[in-house]
Amino acid sequence: MGFGEAKKKGKLPFGQLPILQIGGAGGCMVAQSGSIDRYLAALVKTPGFFPQDLAEQAYCDMIQEAAQDMWKIQPIVNMFSDEKFQQEKEDFFKNTLPSTLQALTKLLSTHQFFNGSKVAYCDFAVYHHFDLCRLVEPTVFADFPTIKKWMSRVEELPGVSNYLARRPECVGIGVNPKQQPRA
Repeated sequence: MGFGEAKKKGKLPFGQLPILQIGGAGGCMVAQSGSIDRYLAALVKTPGFFPQDLAEQAYCDMIQEAAQDMWKIQPIVNMFSDEKFQQEKEDFFKNTLPSTLQALTKLLSTHQFFNGSKVAYCDFAVYHHFDLCRLVEPTVFADFPTIKKWMSRVEELPGVSNYLARRPECVGIGVNPKQQPRA
């Protein structure tokens, strides 16, 4: 069933994507990025990926929710073009990113990852949005060496480096945005 049909039939809990159906046909439909992220992270058995300590879980959730505050970078990269692109880009880089970037830089501080020495699901949420920021403004983190080093650590993780080498490229940003397979 496609998105349009699922929406028409009331199958989407909030009428939007993303959704994850758990348990096959007729299974539980989970909506909202954070809920899906936490569920999938809990399935990973790597220590620390989904913190076991409740305080660490809350801290990781806080970081993940801060990443969600940067959601507007997604349509800037993937949808907007021409004047709308310029307006939204300027607004995001002037009014949204600076305070979040400053706060996340401070929270990361001297840690390897946001929850300490082990990567957690919140790292991937932040990485996703920061990576999109770099597509629009390649030098956006030039004055943030802590963030640049952290992004490199995330990119060097075995599964991440393999994915990044294969994922489709975003092209035509700001003009005719689309994804194309890597050559």
